[in-house]
Amino acid sequence: MANEHIPHNKLLLSPLRGWDLRSGASHLPTAPKQSVRQTHGDITMNWEAIGAISETIGAAGVITTLLYLSLQVRASTRASAVESKLVSASFQIDFLKSLVQDPELQEIMLRGRKDPISLSVEEYYRFSNLVHIAFGSFSAAHFQFRQGTVSESDFFENLVTIRYFLWSAGGRQWWEKIGKYMFGPEFVAVIEAEIEGAQSA
Repeated sequence: MANEHIPHNKLLLSPLRGWDLRSGASHLPTAPKQSVRQTHGDITMNWEAIGAISETIGAAGVITTLLYLSLQVRASTRASAVESKLVSASFQIDFLKSLVQDPELQEIMLRGRKDPISLSVEEYYRFSNLVHIAFGSFSAAHFQFRQGTVSESDFFENLVTIRYFLWSAGGRQWWEKIGKYMFGPEFVAVIEAEIEGAQSA
């Protein structure tokens, strides 16, 4: 037999080489820990990559939201401008329609512009109310113009109507005695500047 010349005690102990029989500790070589550290490093790198991807997705979401809000604001501004234009045009049409449908009122307006003294008390009240409606509409248009919802060309259309009254004796008299005490200081300043421009022209 192959082991007949090997001492019996050495034969039994040979599989236990590397073990300390007194302490039970092993002296066998241990696997290097580099692979464990490398594995941990890979996990850390994976979490960093996931974090970077998450931040990129979050930033893209913020940009998309901002673009959407920008489009909504533009659409809302455009809708406000269209609505303001329709309101302004509606006033012009209704104002002229009231004169066309009521020849007496149209005559009062024409006489009031030229010579307000020729009007009776009742007629002057109707003339004053008519002019007040025109200036009230122009005040609203001026406010919308300052807010940016009315374009300069649309504002000019309202200004033409006001000039029609301001450049007349009756309209100027109404503004000096009544009109400028019924509106705010900003609008009054606009009308006063318009009067000065007409006088210096």
